[in-house]
Amino acid sequence: MVWGTLDVLVGLLMVLTIWVVLPARWMPVDVIGTTFAIASIAAGAGLVAGAPWARLAALALGGLTLVGGIALVTAVAFTASYLSGVYGPVGKGGAIILLFVALLMVPYFVLLPAAKIVALRQRDAGGVGPERAPAPAQPSGS
Repeated sequence: MVWGTLDVLVGLLMVLTIWVVLPARWMPVDVIGTTFAIASIAAGAGLVAGAPWARLAALALGGLTLVGGIALVTAVAFTASYLSGVYGPVGKGGAIILLFVALLMVPYFVLLPAAKIVALRQRDAGGVGPERAPAPAQPSGS
């Protein structure tokens, strides 16, 4: 229920950000961002409703978001490094801004999807841990 609600809220926030807050339209951002937002809303609504397909959809979306987020943060960090090295003092200012942007991306595009994947997979496994581990099989005496 919690992850479904978070998915719906994140999806709505993405749609609002892409179509209301961003001042310019750029097709790759619009298409990819809107697709992720709609998928997030659908997976979240499915989790809240208890649909049988929802957990698999949320795990797949979390994996795609995690991989994409790691790639995006890495690309921004490499761009900051390039700006700092090539453009001297002006590039260092741009690099600082880009590093702050990368740090702001980490919670939403890396940590949140990773936490969701871990939580949903633990729920699939029944929360098996040391205190709930199945008892070892007893050897038969014959």
